[in-house]
Amino acid sequence: MSPFNLRGYYLKVIQGKPADIKSRVVWNLLYPLSKMYGFVVKTRIFFYKYGLLKSVRLPIPVISVGNITTGGTGKTPVVEYIARFLHNKGKRVAILSRGYGAYRQEKGVAFPKDICNDEFLLFRENIPDIPDILNKDRVKGGQEAIQHFQAECLVLDDGFQHLRLVRDLDIVVIDALNPFGYEHIIPRGLLREPLAGLKRADLFVLTHRDQCSPGEIESIVGRLHKIAGYVPVVETIHKPSCLESVYERKRLDLNLLRGKKVFAFCALGNPLSFNKSIEGLGAEVICFRVFSDHHWYTSAELQTLNAEAQRLKPDVILVTQKDRVKIKDIRHTWDFPLWTLKIEICIVKGCEIFENKINSILQ
Repeated sequence: MSPFNLRGYYLKVIQGKPADIKSRVVWNLLYPLSKMYGFVVKTRIFFYKYGLLKSVRLPIPVISVGNITTGGTGKTPVVEYIARFLHNKGKRVAILSRGYGAYRQEKGVAFPKDICNDEFLLFRENIPDIPDILNKDRVKGGQEAIQHFQAECLVLDDGFQHLRLVRDLDIVVIDALNPFGYEHIIPRGLLREPLAGLKRADLFVLTHRDQCSPGEIESIVGRLHKIAGYVPVVETIHKPSCLESVYERKRLDLNLLRGKKVFAFCALGNPLSFNKSIEGLGAEVICFRVFSDHHWYTSAELQTLNAEAQRLKPDVILVTQKDRVKIKDIRHTWDFPLWTLKIEICIVKGCEIFENKINSILQ
């Protein structure tokens, strides 16, 4: 069962919506699995905390960007934002990634292989001057970045639970649309570890702030402070920056989307945010297809999507940049304009806090 299907069960059971018997049975079966997973996670954290498992410190500053829930928090654009910030300060920076969901590309279609993943392709396109080292062993990846790229600082992508590498700044990304992972550890919920783990954080970055009410944001911030003490919270939005025609690679004005009938599909951890962004630009979403996070598209799937679009007759097919890097060469598949909605992180509250935290470890 994919993570996205599990979300459907969570919505039915946790949020008080009518649930069928199957949902309840699955919910009960997941309880002991969640407890066992939580025990393993807590034991591992305990071993690192008391030195039974050793952490390694590299000779340059390490900034970890991670989350306490499984994908969809908006971590990737935050990593890009931080890497770009450091690069603009004249620092030689490298990104350390595990390479989750790696694949190779052949004629524009992705196939599972340990070569690159969607984030790697996205970073290569948006920040080509900043190396992204794919290595499950982040310590070796960091050593490689220092040796081959003379890195002066490192950004550890998805690093909150990667305790083997000592970090100088622990940034935890919290998705305002689902901040606490349905309150349960996976697989019963979306938490990677108990919420008490947030006490290790040095800074919280709250994403999708504009897609929640002020009262909801206040409640989230209040609970973060209750769990972790007064750890600073920086509030951000995922701001649409432009549209891009996939075929012509031409930038288009966002206003062109207003009033358009849109057929959209994506493979994101949090597809709801993409849907809301489209609607926020005044488009009518006539179909929204969701694949599991990091999904690689086959030719057959793309042809099926195009056939469905032919039936619905949209004005445009819309994807995210994270999806487009995996399908950009499949021109013959689409019978309608194929556009990318590009998104960038924008800090709307706490910019000075963010800069001071970064600068403090660079001195």
